[in-house]
Amino acid sequence: MIPTFLINLDRAPDRLAFMAGQGIVFERIPGIDGTSNLPGWLRPQFAGAIADATMSAGEIGCYASHLVCADEIVERELACAIVLEDDVTLEPDFMATASLAVAAAPAGWDYIHLSTNYKRAVVHVCDLPGRSRMLVRHTRLPVNSAAYILSQAGARKWLRERPRARPNDMDIRYAWLDDLDVFGVFPAPARQLGNFQSSIRHDGKQRWSPGIASELYGLVWQARRVGAGNLVKARLADLRSRSRGRARAVPVIQ
Repeated sequence: MIPTFLINLDRAPDRLAFMAGQGIVFERIPGIDGTSNLPGWLRPQFAGAIADATMSAGEIGCYASHLVCADEIVERELACAIVLEDDVTLEPDFMATASLAVAAAPAGWDYIHLSTNYKRAVVHVCDLPGRSRMLVRHTRLPVNSAAYILSQAGARKWLRERPRARPNDMDIRYAWLDDLDVFGVFPAPARQLGNFQSSIRHDGKQRWSPGIASELYGLVWQARRVGAGNLVKARLADLRSRSRGRARAVPVIQ
């Protein structure tokens, strides 16, 4: 059984009850509520975001909570762990799928998305035994951190000291910043369905791109992982899907 951490604010017992009612075993990690109780070891990394207000207090607290989970993985010398936010709906095969994904992932994997709302083509890596799900690589990394698996190596990479300038789910989209080898499970075995109002304020005006040069580097970085030919096929498939004027089934590039 993969260890599972659940991030939950002290002021959200309803969310804790919701997650407990889904029948999985987890360890609750008290969420960091804003910036007032940031751990000392994280405060310097968020100093710029606090000073410049590039993230809301809730976004900073959320990011810090995920880093605390990564630190637990490292400190306990866990091979990997599942990290959950407390508003995610899990499919009945969630835990079994997570275990199969870890077993199927190539050596050196760092991060496996479990709650992606797929909108773009994906590249097939392998089918998960006995499941109607597969391990995939993303042709554009998603913005979602509601449910994922983080390896020991991935946790160490993510914890390297650096300024944190954008929310954690955006930093994972820009995975090349930490050289994280990212996979996903398709279809996702977990979803955020809007059961709860968000506890993180964001005015939607902030732009968190690391810059054009970094984005171009990231395109090459991702092409090396999925294959340049597969990336071209995926972009063409996405264009065809958009040209039809409505959402279609996500193309899978074999």
